[in-house]
Amino acid sequence: MTGIRVVSYNVRYANRNDHHDAWHERRDAVARLIRFHHPDILAVQEPVADQRRDLRERLPEYALVGRGRDADGDGEGCPIGVRTDRFQIADHGTFWLSTTPESPSTDWGATHPRVATWARVQPVRGSNSGRETDDSDRNVNDDSERRSFLIANTHFDHVSDRARRESARLLRRQLPEIAANSGETASDDETERSLPIVLAGDLNCTPESSPHRILTGDDVTDGIDTVENADPSDTPRSLRDAATAADLRHGPTTSLTDFARLIDGRRIDHVLVSPAIEVKSFATLTDRDDRGRYPSDHLPVLVKLTLPADR
Repeated sequence: MTGIRVVSYNVRYANRNDHHDAWHERRDAVARLIRFHHPDILAVQEPVADQRRDLRERLPEYALVGRGRDADGDGEGCPIGVRTDRFQIADHGTFWLSTTPESPSTDWGATHPRVATWARVQPVRGSNSGRETDDSDRNVNDDSERRSFLIANTHFDHVSDRARRESARLLRRQLPEIAANSGETASDDETERSLPIVLAGDLNCTPESSPHRILTGDDVTDGIDTVENADPSDTPRSLRDAATAADLRHGPTTSLTDFARLIDGRRIDHVLVSPAIEVKSFATLTDRDDRGRYPSDHLPVLVKLTLPADR
C-alpha cells in the first residue's frame, strides 16, 4: 500500500489591488507553509506565470507542471507539484472546461477560461524518502506494493452555476478516460484497469451543491442543460469527498478567508478520490504568516491517503 499526502491550495492570483496582501508580501509565507507540511503532491490554483516561477524557485524539491489558461499559456493556471524524491511524472496535460476541451475556450456562461491539469504519477523505484516521523503513513519500503495514480487539479468558475455543473460532468467523463488509457491494464475489472484518481481544486461550491453532487454521484442528472448530457445510464464511476470519507478530520469547516478572518460556511476547496482509495485524515490548515494574517484568501486543505497496492 502506498501512503501519500496531498495539499490543495488556492494561493490567490497576483492582484495589484491587494495592497499589504499583494503577492510579493505573501509568496515566502505560502512557500514556507508548503515546505513545512511537506506534501508529496501539491495542487495549486490561480497562480499566473510570475507566481508559478516564484513557486518553482522557492520549492525546488517539487517538479511543477501545468500551463496557464490563456491561448499563449499565460494567465491563471492549476499547476501540480510532485516531490521528486518520492515520485516522477510519467505524463501530464491540461484541458479546458468547455465543449472544446482540447483548445483554449470558454463556455456555459463562465466569466473566464477554466482548466484542469492532470498528471500520471509514478513512484521512484528504490526510494525510501518518508519523513522521519511519518514513515508509517507513507509505506514506501516495498517497491512491489507501490503504484501509479492520476492526480488532477482544477478551478471552477465563480459566477456561472451552469459552468460549474457542466465542468463537473466533463471531469466525470474525462478523468476516467485518462486513467483508463494509462497503459496499466491488470484485469478486465474497470477498478483494476484504471489508475486511482485524486481530484483536487477550488470548485467554488459547497458539498451540498449540484456540481459536488454530480462529481460524487449523488445527483448526476441535476440541472441538466444539454441533450448530450441527458442520459444518466452511461455515467463513469463517481468519486468520494475526502472530507466526508476521512477517518479523522481536523480544522474549520470553511476554507475561505479575507486574509484576516475566516468566512463561515464556505468549504469550497475539495479533494475527491476514487472509491478504492482509503482516506486516513482530512485537515483544513489555519497557519498564519509572521504578520498574523493568512497567506491567501483560501485555506489549504491536506489529506492523507492510502492507495491500493499495485497488482
